[in-house]
Amino acid sequence: MLTFLKQNRWSLLWAVFIIVLNTLPGQVLPKLPVFADLFKPDKLVHLFLFGVYAWLQIRGYKNQDQFPFLKGHAVFIALSAGILLGVFTELLQEFYIPNRQGDIYDFIADAAGCLAGSAIRVRIRE
Repeated sequence: MLTFLKQNRWSLLWAVFIIVLNTLPGQVLPKLPVFADLFKPDKLVHLFLFGVYAWLQIRGYKNQDQFPFLKGHAVFIALSAGILLGVFTELLQEFYIPNRQGDIYDFIADAAGCLAGSAIRVRIRE
């Protein structure tokens, strides 16, 4: 178990980082200028956060030897976990975080980030 945690520490820490960012109350977040609304930078943030998460998770699963199932199905499990994390954070924002609301488009950006991070990791095969 210790080897597993060692190999997956970065994806676990990144997941905690995502949850912390997604649970900040709305009034804590900086206000963006009106022109930035045209580019929807928050979607790029979601894409980046979840892409890095999926990449780190696949890397951790592939580099550990304690759980062969995780190693053999790393991409599928990372995609599934990333998508579930996206659902969880959006529901958390919708129902429990003051001045925040869940957004289906944020979830789509989360899922797209998971797909992109997974694709990059599979393509690089470091």
